[in-house]
Amino acid sequence: MNAARAIYRYLVLVVFVGVVVQVGLAGYGAFYAAKKVDDDDVISKHTFEHGFDPHSAFGYILGIIALILFIVALVARFDARFRNLNIALFVLFLLQILVFAPLGGAVPGLGSLHPINALFIFGLSAYFAHAVWRGGRAGDAERPATTTA
Repeated sequence: MNAARAIYRYLVLVVFVGVVVQVGLAGYGAFYAAKKVDDDDVISKHTFEHGFDPHSAFGYILGIIALILFIVALVARFDARFRNLNIALFVLFLLQILVFAPLGGAVPGLGSLHPINALFIFGLSAYFAHAVWRGGRAGDAERPATTTA
């Protein structure tokens, strides 16, 4: 395994675990806001944002890590299908940060696109983590050889 693939192997695990943490931080923000409403019957913008600040900040960090993962995937020279799926993962992160989060803030009815996209990010990062940790080499010789009788 070359160095880029070894780095990819650990970095994709960081992304996958980071996505799980990110979902937890969104849950914290929602329940923090709900608790404040229960306590005070109202919630200020500042209080609401305080609950979601960790989710927002970690989202940007995760986006930077996704960019690094994308670059490492290109350097690792995976096969075209695996490389294209890595491009798709990075595009999903861009959509999450640059389109769906602001869109949900501006048009709450479209805010559902943000968590739905997060499910795609979760699934794709889980696929990559599984592919590189299951013992095969992701992106090229990951399919077992077949013999014919």
